[in-house]
Amino acid sequence: MKSISANKWAHEEFGATPLGDVRRTRRLVDMAARAARRPSGKVAVVFDDKSNREGAYDFLESPHVDAGAVAGSMFAATAARAEGETVVFVALDTSMLTLTDVDEAKGFGPIGSPNRPARGLMVMNALAVDPDGVPLGLIDQRFWVRPDPSRGTIAERTERNRHRPFDDKQGAFFVRAAQAAIERLQAVKVVPWFVIDREGDNRNILQALNGMANAFTIRGTKNRCLTSREEERTVRESVARQPVLATDSVRLSTRGEHMARVATVAVRAKQVELRLRRNPLDPSSPLKLYAVVVRETRADGRREDALDWLLYTNAPVTTEEDALRVVRSYRSRWRVEEFHRTWKQGGCNVETAQLRSVDAVVKWATILSAVAVRIERLKYLSRNTPDAPATIELDPTEIEALKIERKSRYPGKPAPRLDMLTIAVATAWIAEMGGWMGQKSSGPPGSITIARGLQVLAIYTKALVDARSELTTRRRKPRR
Repeated sequence: MKSISANKWAHEEFGATPLGDVRRTRRLVDMAARAARRPSGKVAVVFDDKSNREGAYDFLESPHVDAGAVAGSMFAATAARAEGETVVFVALDTSMLTLTDVDEAKGFGPIGSPNRPARGLMVMNALAVDPDGVPLGLIDQRFWVRPDPSRGTIAERTERNRHRPFDDKQGAFFVRAAQAAIERLQAVKVVPWFVIDREGDNRNILQALNGMANAFTIRGTKNRCLTSREEERTVRESVARQPVLATDSVRLSTRGEHMARVATVAVRAKQVELRLRRNPLDPSSPLKLYAVVVRETRADGRREDALDWLLYTNAPVTTEEDALRVVRSYRSRWRVEEFHRTWKQGGCNVETAQLRSVDAVVKWATILSAVAVRIERLKYLSRNTPDAPATIELDPTEIEALKIERKSRYPGKPAPRLDMLTIAVATAWIAEMGGWMGQKSSGPPGSITIARGLQVLAIYTKALVDARSELTTRRRKPRR
């Protein structure tokens, strides 16, 4: 991977954005670089001097800056990073941004449950992930405002919703994002493998994705019925009769009261013909897919939180290698959840933005989403390629500032040469600056401590650059 320090990364991500004036593009690149050094949802925190802060607000509120062009540049940068891969996983997931709108004057819509009303934006993110699990970037992103809920009882609203066309429903955003991602990745000769959680177990989504030039893995939420041509009645009944095709180990992170652990799973698979229909009285539309059941084995399989996945895929699953690839594809979906956590809470805190319009929020959220992906990529590069040089993410000045900070805390410890510092060591040092303890029980550095550390590193880097600039100015002054 090429060197992508904050400045170089910002130029790669947004340097080709067509905004009608080169000064606007320069402003965008500078804003992205500053947000990468000091990630925060509040513009006033990212830009600590008055002129740059005012310039950032003017840029975000300007009607001459197209939010679609800003996002398009980010998508193109992701496609460029994917070039050379045969297949990349694309995790599709929806999320909500809860935003401040006390007077309901900013144009946001209702989000969340009607019992807990809030205002904000809905968003669909399509995160590209390489086969090794390292995030490449967002290949599509769509924001929209939910309309206010219709009147009537729950039963009346449910009945009206049943008759709404699919294009007017939230599920249609999965299909639109997939179509856009296919177009962008096909331009660099890469095939996307879409990965969706339970929300993708929808008749329209399954049929639409099956008709596109892609592979997919979708987590099943329904034990669907099979056609009359099948011997068994349901998917799980049919797959349960198959022999174990593969075994694997799945690392599960901490969730609520359940601690992180490694689950041993058995994988079974079979090609099935699903009986899809809009309602029980409609004629069925058969769809042939492979059903893959991943179940935890041994004593842990009796746990309350035992792993049990039903996955649908249009990729053939006839060998052990095929089965393990489907499992690996679904595991890549966790990257988009981690991205959402980093984007919304882990340093970027996009929901703390207090801008005055939907358009301004979308532009700022787009920039911060690119920053969040950069943090996630740094995290996984340090885990997957720990011996790679730190220069793949940091420039020499940042590395030198990092060593200065390290030496101030550990004055007796020798530091490696600039060209010998690895990405794993550099990331650990950055995370320590952000509060990571560095103990065995701490686990590897996470997004939050990396984001905090980057903020501290930005201060040291700026101080180093300013000191050098002052020294150069003094040397150039003529002596009297």
